[in-house]
Amino acid sequence: MASTEEVLVWTPELEVSLFHSMKGHKPVGINRHFHMACIHDKFATSTGKRNISSKQIWEHLQELYNLQALDDLENLPFPNDETEFNLPDEIFESNAKPHSSASESSAVADEGMTALLKLKLQGLASNSPNASTPDSSPKRKRTRQVNSASSSQPSSPHPPSSAKRRR
Repeated sequence: MASTEEVLVWTPELEVSLFHSMKGHKPVGINRHFHMACIHDKFATSTGKRNISSKQIWEHLQELYNLQALDDLENLPFPNDETEFNLPDEIFESNAKPHSSASESSAVADEGMTALLKLKLQGLASNSPNASTPDSSPKRKRTRQVNSASSSQPSSPHPPSSAKRRR
């Protein structure tokens, strides 16, 4: 199985290209792998060497810097305080009658749900129009009346002024 990675000799030109690729991207901290993906893409594009892997870039940066120490110095972007967790005491209280209390609470819940359902159905029945009594209110579209010489009444109490028109 042949490796597709190029053997890379780090010349000063390649290192300068790497440092330009790292501009705006720190390969340390919680997002180091995302930043490395950006660095790798910029580096491969600027040098034209597509067979270079990010592993080779990591190894070279490890030779230049102590990446573990830099990673430890990097602050987290969110608080990461450890606190002791304890389950609530209600879980460990006496379980003398677990089945009877559970069945009692479910029966109360069922009664509450039944009452709520009845209220909702009554509300729906009172809000819905009755089929036996038709709606007598007219459903008309409001249209703007045009003032003309043939109409005897003005369309609004205030005639429109010619200077400004309201919308």
